[in-house]
Amino acid sequence: MSLGSDRSLVDQIDSLITGFVAPERARAIAREYPTVIDSIAEWIRCSAVQENWRRVERLANLAAPLDAPGLGAVLCELVDRDVSGLNVEDLVEILGEIGAASSGVAIFRMLERRIASDGPAYWLSQKAILALGEFGTVESDGFLRKMTGKDWPDPVRWHSAVALGVEDDLGFDEDQMLGSS
Repeated sequence: MSLGSDRSLVDQIDSLITGFVAPERARAIAREYPTVIDSIAEWIRCSAVQENWRRVERLANLAAPLDAPGLGAVLCELVDRDVSGLNVEDLVEILGEIGAASSGVAIFRMLERRIASDGPAYWLSQKAILALGEFGTVESDGFLRKMTGKDWPDPVRWHSAVALGVEDDLGFDEDQMLGSS
């Protein structure tokens, strides 16, 4: 898998991406380079094959507000692979923003693998919980329910219960679970 004839265009687009990409900026780039929308998911996939993780992250941030076809699938593959050196937090957040509900199982599996190293702040867990909550599917709600169980850290249990709106039903005490007391 290679960028081939798109290489110079991808390099040019990549040079335009610095830091957070506001939706207005993403749309301006897409207006100037119309092939971006239909090509960017494949560019992300090719960049991943080359293990160019910074480019993957920049292109994903550009693609998120553009409703780019195939974006959810390629990001889901990367989250499921659980690549070292890749900012998975941002990819999970993007999957939630674009409503890629089919990525729920990949997000949950990745979180199961990483939960031991996510504390004490649980930033990845919080982004995963927000994404699963955004999906609002029976499957994603099922993952959130599992994450309210005693085998998960208290902050994760709390945020999962809040996403489901069941924290009171479960008798959870916010101060106790978040260590605020």
